[in-house]
Amino acid sequence: MDTEEFALVRDMLRTFATRHRVDSADAIEPQARESAQRALDDLGLAELRRTSPPAATVQECALLAEEHGRRPLTTSLLGTTLLAPELLRLLGSAAEASRPTVALDADLRFPRQRSARLVAWDCDAADSALHVAPDGTVRRLPLGPTAPTVDLLRTLRVAVGDGDGETVGRLGFEDGQRWQAYALVVVAAELVGAAGAFVELSTDYARDRRQYGRPVGSFQAVQHLLADATVLVEACASATRYAAWCLDHEPPHRALTAARVAKAEVNTSAVEAVYAGMQVFGGIAQTWEHVAHLYLRRVLVGAGLLATTADLLPALAEPLTVSSAGGSSGTARQPAMTTAGPERTR
Repeated sequence: MDTEEFALVRDMLRTFATRHRVDSADAIEPQARESAQRALDDLGLAELRRTSPPAATVQECALLAEEHGRRPLTTSLLGTTLLAPELLRLLGSAAEASRPTVALDADLRFPRQRSARLVAWDCDAADSALHVAPDGTVRRLPLGPTAPTVDLLRTLRVAVGDGDGETVGRLGFEDGQRWQAYALVVVAAELVGAAGAFVELSTDYARDRRQYGRPVGSFQAVQHLLADATVLVEACASATRYAAWCLDHEPPHRALTAARVAKAEVNTSAVEAVYAGMQVFGGIAQTWEHVAHLYLRRVLVGAGLLATTADLLPALAEPLTVSSAGGSSGTARQPAMTTAGPERTR
């Protein structure tokens, strides 16, 4: 879309976020969640990546995900509005009338060869979940009961069938690379927005909070904390926006490498930035009524979402794998993602 059209879409999302933001955990109620999701659906953002060519670039979608992350919102922008439509587009099924989200392993990582349990992630208003097997086969799974999650703003449900549902299609090798890269970029972008907004909140608090007759922001130790946190957020933003650019302009294998680098950077730096903000807020940030823990929960869960740093670094150390069109032999197998550590439910 052109610059003016994108600015209009982003402004609509900002207005929506201001109206439907959650200011405390006590405000997270089913009726409010449903109302906010209907309002988001009315914006029509699910159509941005449904067509071929898409109406919006990956860079634009990443900026929208970043904007969504800046406010504590209960709406499913990533799962049902950005990720599932992109997966259907890659499969050539963009015109179907269903409203799926994506299925992940129970520990919220990319599905592995043998997944004992799957969950439908970020699934408000979804009617099913799309499971991408390591060989690229995509199956539609029905939704079961809700599943526990640390991120209070996001809904999880059990995906019934453990990968044995209706076959929707199969991703080729390069499309599998595009899918993994796009998912990593969109998730990383939302975490960049969350970490950046929380550091800004911490900075505003440091200006207003007074100790010993002076704003705490005048103390050098606090200034150093916030300066370091700001640099960390900028590093996250730079890596993620470059990865989004690569998806629009570079071959899939290069885009996947950039996306893995971005997610590895975000996994570490976004968490450190939020920890710094928590220190600036002090004891008030540890209370249930304060908004701080909503940001902290989202970023901590997001650091393990799709792929942990322990998954990404070995994958980045492997030689680049390109399809036969790129000069070396390719397969229909999904790009491998090494996993490590015990499974956990987020």
